[in-house]
Amino acid sequence: MRNILTFILFVGAFLNSISAQEILLLKSSGKVVIGDTSQIMTPGDYNLYVQNGILTERVKVALKSSADWADHAFEETPKLRQVEESIQNHKHLFEMPSAETLVKNGYELKEMDARLLKQIEWLWQHVLILSKQNEEMAIKIEDLQKELKNKSSEDIQK
Repeated sequence: MRNILTFILFVGAFLNSISAQEILLLKSSGKVVIGDTSQIMTPGDYNLYVQNGILTERVKVALKSSADWADHAFEETPKLRQVEESIQNHKHLFEMPSAETLVKNGYELKEMDARLLKQIEWLWQHVLILSKQNEEMAIKIEDLQKELKNKSSEDIQK
């Protein structure tokens, strides 16, 4: 981390020397602003603001505890009726934020990943239930076909 900050400071000092406009600012509070520093600031308790976004090949998100993840999702799979009602009434999936909420508040990557994983786990739960039901119905259909074939054979023999 120290190497990254040293590099940022070096690049900032270099770029600052060739331009009157600050494009990198390290504040005494420890916050870092990259971009037009006269127009932007780091809101809330965030330490880094990058104007126009970040392009990277990797992002690693750390969890403080397993409670931050969706391991309990299988225990609280909603009924399909609840999902349907959420879609009809709120125009989005059950326990997912609305677009309006996301525009207003944004979202935490870790939290959204956990929510999406929960949705996937719920889908798998429903797929497994449907698969079992399909297997049971296939067996019943096969039994009915055998029964019908036997009845047809009996009718022909009469």
